[in-house]
Amino acid sequence: MSALQPRPLAPRAAAAPAPITTKIASTKFLAKRYMSAYLGRVALWTVLVLAGASVCVTGSASSGLYALIYAIPTFISLAIILKLRKSFITEPYRPAPQTSVVQLFLSSFWDPRAITLLAAYYVFGLTVSNAWLSLLGRNNLGFFTPTIRHPWQLNEHRVILVFSNACLLTTIAARDILGDKLKPTWPTERKPLGKAVQAALLSEVWTSTRIGFTFSWSVIAPFAYCWFGIRTFVWQWANWRILASTVRPFVGNFARQTSKTPSPWSLLGPMLVLNFVALVILQFPVKALMAYTTQPLHFDQFYKKSPLSQDQYLITALKSKDKYHLQFTLMELLRVAHIPASRKALFDNISRSPVPVLALWEDLLLHFGTVHHTLITRGSTSRPLTPAQPSTSSSAQAIPIKQGDIFRPQPQAKSSSFNIKAAFDGPIRPSAPPPAVAKEISKVGDLAKKRIGEAQGMALGRIEATGVGASFVGEARVARRDVHEWAGREWARRSVRVVLGDAVIVQRVIDIMVLLAGASIQEDTYGNVQQVLPSTLEAIVRFRDAVKLFELELVGKARVLGPAQESGLEEIKESLGEIVNYCEDSVRKVAADFGQSLGAFRFPPVIAHSLGEICKPSY
Repeated sequence: MSALQPRPLAPRAAAAPAPITTKIASTKFLAKRYMSAYLGRVALWTVLVLAGASVCVTGSASSGLYALIYAIPTFISLAIILKLRKSFITEPYRPAPQTSVVQLFLSSFWDPRAITLLAAYYVFGLTVSNAWLSLLGRNNLGFFTPTIRHPWQLNEHRVILVFSNACLLTTIAARDILGDKLKPTWPTERKPLGKAVQAALLSEVWTSTRIGFTFSWSVIAPFAYCWFGIRTFVWQWANWRILASTVRPFVGNFARQTSKTPSPWSLLGPMLVLNFVALVILQFPVKALMAYTTQPLHFDQFYKKSPLSQDQYLITALKSKDKYHLQFTLMELLRVAHIPASRKALFDNISRSPVPVLALWEDLLLHFGTVHHTLITRGSTSRPLTPAQPSTSSSAQAIPIKQGDIFRPQPQAKSSSFNIKAAFDGPIRPSAPPPAVAKEISKVGDLAKKRIGEAQGMALGRIEATGVGASFVGEARVARRDVHEWAGREWARRSVRVVLGDAVIVQRVIDIMVLLAGASIQEDTYGNVQQVLPSTLEAIVRFRDAVKLFELELVGKARVLGPAQESGLEEIKESLGEIVNYCEDSVRKVAADFGQSLGAFRFPPVIAHSLGEICKPSY
């Protein structure tokens, strides 16, 4: 094993801080990749789909040329959607948890970002519908169908097709919000951008629920509009209640049956084609967006253009406060930590003060401590974590990180005096009713619940006695179960992400530190990493204990969910249990790498006990 004491260095003046240029370089590169590589392909895809579909439907090659013109507004409206969805990746959407199903549902959309996204989908639906119908050039799908009484009468076929498609796409956006489809998904393995995009495009091509949902919408909507009284009710209400004098010249004939009234069969084919054309234009760019936004960057070109060395560049990049750009720096650090030559160069570089590997370790622990601080304060940002100012005096034996104080719980302020009577009596509480009265009240409540349950059972039994009633009750129970399952999982996801939304950062930091710690046994000649290894293990253990305490707290709060409690507890155990297991596996890996030598390090008693429990062999 390498020596535990670093080689003494002569005192030297602190070097001037390097200019923070890494964030600008990565920002420019990401913007270039998004604008040229991604949006350029999206524009080409929009043209190809409109041109190919119009040629297949109309049989005219000239419609493919007109597709270049109609693709412009379609691409602009699509680019707005992609920009909004990208903002959900760079700045994740984390609404506050609500205990009521209704409040959970409403709060999912009652947010400026969610409302803007829904509006963008609606505008895209209007744009692509008008572009497609104009591209077809059919007389029965034109803008107007003038009559003698209403010369500016709109074409009801076109109105229904346009607004049906807009409502369909808005519903798809709402399903994405409720289904947690907007969260960022960071890659777990490094692969070329092209392969990552290809994998994203081919994933769930035929198993996606959007295809079945779009088909069902296209089939049901025409019949529901024409046969279930929706047409008559909507247009009579619009003609007589909402700006009648303004609307009536354009939709006056929609409220009555005429020879130009659309039938469901005349709407079925055009609606089916329109909806699938819009879905194809939209779906593939959305699926490729995650890969273009989260795939790792190639930092080699940054190293060549920067006057900083590789380790200086990465240390400077780690000081970024932008968590989105920090993810790319951590992925690059993880790649560098897997290269033996790069690790050896980092370990052997002691020409600067502080030593680069210790400066790197300090920045990693500070990011770790920021997430830990958010965890122990339950998402409060009242006291942001700031790194300590470096000392002006230089010491050869000083280690920047010694005890990991940023992970220790803050001491509670104690009062110098207390009221003895209050300590014994406790706070004033409402007096409990006498035992006899309380028992009688309990009996009455139980009897009332029993009577209500019996009445509900009898009513459901009468309904289920008929075939239609049994089917209806069965579907209602399934729908109720699905709603409760969604509500429980949604509450758990929100509760975890408000506090531990940056758990991916912690996992990458732990991966880097564990990898460097294991490699330091043979490669760290001066033992700098082993000087801070106790603080690192202490930080991981304290974070793991804080996560377990947070899990117990959420389990207690989940009781207010009622029927949704079971799914909420499952989601809590899945998400937080994964983090706890990650921390424990990392500690076990360090213990396996160091073996008996780990006993030479000293830990606080609580940390030592937790380490013993984690590393205890399971039989």
